[in-house]
Amino acid sequence: MKRSSPFAKTRLSDLSKSLTMAYGNDKGGTIFAAAERILTVELAGVNDRGNKMIGKHIRSNILPGYACYRAMLDGGISSSETVEFVKTELCRSTERMARLCKLLNSKKYAYGLVRFLINVFLNYGYPNQGWTMVMLENNKERIRFDMTSCLYCEELQKRDAFELCSAYCYTDVASYTPLAPAVRFLREGTLAQTGVKCDFCFEKGTATK
Repeated sequence: MKRSSPFAKTRLSDLSKSLTMAYGNDKGGTIFAAAERILTVELAGVNDRGNKMIGKHIRSNILPGYACYRAMLDGGISSSETVEFVKTELCRSTERMARLCKLLNSKKYAYGLVRFLINVFLNYGYPNQGWTMVMLENNKERIRFDMTSCLYCEELQKRDAFELCSAYCYTDVASYTPLAPAVRFLREGTLAQTGVKCDFCFEKGTATK
C-alpha cells in the first residue's frame, strides 16, 4: 500500500509536484522528503491550546508551510526565494476562494453577504485562544477590525520563521481583492510588517447587478 504523505490533507497538498517542477526530480524530491520528515515531527507535538479550530490552523496551514520553508532553507535555497515559493503555494490554495469572490464582484448583495460571513468566520474560525481582535466598525457601509495578536505569527516566531508570516498575510489580499468593485478590501499593514496589528477593512463599493 502506498504511504500517504503528511501533506495530503493540508493546504499544501500539491507540494511535491510544485517542488519537482521548480527544482527538478532529484533536488525537488530531496527537499520534499525532508519537508515530510519535518512535518511529521512537528505534527506529533502540536499544542492546540484546547481548541479544535486552533489545531486545524496549525496542522493544515501553519506547519505545512513551515516544513516546506525549513526544508528549502536546509536544502540551500535562499530565504527570499523560499518565502516567495511558499507564498505562491499558499496563494494557489486560495484560488477557489478568489474565484468565489470574483463571482460576487458585481452583485448588489455582495457586501451584505460578506458582512454576514465575516461575522460567522470571526466567531468560529478565529477563536480568542489564537487571536486578539478589536472590532472598530460593523455597519451597512464598512466592516473594520484589527488583529493585535495572531496564532500564525506566534507559532512561526517560536520556530525562528517569523519572516514567513508575510506569505500567509498575503493570502488575504489574494483571496479578497477579487471582491472589487462591489466590496473593497483595504489594508494598511500587518503584524508581520509592523509588529503592531493586522488591519482589515471591507468597504461597500459599487455593484451593477
